[in-house]
Amino acid sequence: MSQQPYISVERGAEGGTRMCAVVTVTVDLAAAREGAAAPAPLSRAEVLLLDCSASMGYPREKLWAAQDAATEAVRALPDGTYFAIVAGRHTAELVYPTGSGPSATTLVRADATTRKEAEDAIARLVPSGGTAIGSWLALARELFGPRPAATIRHALLLSDGRNEHEQRAALAAEVTACQGLFTCDALGIGEDWDPDELQLVAGGLDGKADAVRDLDALPGEFRAVTAESVGRRLTGLRLRLTHRAGSGPLTVQQVHPTRRDLLPDRVTISDRCLEFRTPPWGDETREYLVCVAASRTPQEPVDRALWLADLKVVREVRDEEESIAPQLPPARALVVHWTRHRDLYSTYDPKVEHYAHHDALVRGLEEGRAAQRAGDPVRARAAWGEAVRRAHAMGNEPMLQRLGDVVRIIDAAAGEVEIRPDIRPLDINSAMVLRAHSTMLPPQKKRTQHKPQDPECR
Repeated sequence: MSQQPYISVERGAEGGTRMCAVVTVTVDLAAAREGAAAPAPLSRAEVLLLDCSASMGYPREKLWAAQDAATEAVRALPDGTYFAIVAGRHTAELVYPTGSGPSATTLVRADATTRKEAEDAIARLVPSGGTAIGSWLALARELFGPRPAATIRHALLLSDGRNEHEQRAALAAEVTACQGLFTCDALGIGEDWDPDELQLVAGGLDGKADAVRDLDALPGEFRAVTAESVGRRLTGLRLRLTHRAGSGPLTVQQVHPTRRDLLPDRVTISDRCLEFRTPPWGDETREYLVCVAASRTPQEPVDRALWLADLKVVREVRDEEESIAPQLPPARALVVHWTRHRDLYSTYDPKVEHYAHHDALVRGLEEGRAAQRAGDPVRARAAWGEAVRRAHAMGNEPMLQRLGDVVRIIDAAAGEVEIRPDIRPLDINSAMVLRAHSTMLPPQKKRTQHKPQDPECR
């Protein structure tokens, strides 16, 4: 855990502030299996949600690419995986295994025969109708529902259009209904999809959203997303936060590899102990930003570390789950240290500051898009220039590459840019959708004395 615990006594007496820490959790599945009994076969379920609206036929190459990609994903599924293919239009249709309409709740196990049948069903898809993504998710939720609790459930959604046949509130409500039941990655294809809609789906369902920039590369992207899902084998990990009275959590976010707010899954033990669900894990590292309230009473001593909260990784184990037995680390304490020494409280934790940079980068992206839409190129250039400067400071090369399609970068360190005259909607959308999962692990560096853009984050 990384934090800078020092806060000015005066600041604490003025009504308090926030104390932030970055928690790093790394899973090594090979180490977790050492000494454990042979694992039981892991139950998996995969649903492909393919946009088959009328716009997928203009140009027809979009649907052809989607069909090739779906075929690759089906071939990548391990034997025994439960799966289904859904055609998404203004309603959702189960086209495999049964093709019996939106009331079906059947998945089929992957083997040579069912894969061939699925490929034939995919080849018969035709574009028609509109777009209602919430209905696609609702059918996935129905399909996943009967599976055992320990099943790893994943959906892969591809869309080329905006959710014009459904109110945004309905989509948001369906995302909420699906939370905790399955994860979902989302890809936007073509020029007309909405990055905010795809991020609503992927962010709410513990997945990633991204842009399809090359139709020829789409099958490989489907294959990679499917392989990443197959590599996740550890379930049931939770973050447990136990805090002292008056120091409840203000923010709990996953900040790497994707960025999303976490909501408490349930209250345990007491009203000062919260747990936060995490989706299935593979061999990977995730980082979490935890901020709790910190205020000083006159009785609290100065120049002494005082406990604010404990952070611990715990695991909910189910009887039917595979027997991976990870060695869980001990609890880590988040503390506050009131001080009058400026050289202590003016120092900022480099990891916390690193993710504050990412927040500022996202604000620059969003302000630039809003200005461009409003016909204000001067403000758009300034905002996108600031985003370039932040991405350069973080070493965020993927984001710099996407921004390079929107602006010509003259001096990345200074944020000096020029807006390209031939920007496509895809160029802006691809940068916007990347904003939630382009976070980079912070480089190892010393704590800094300068003041960050977000001074409340310590």
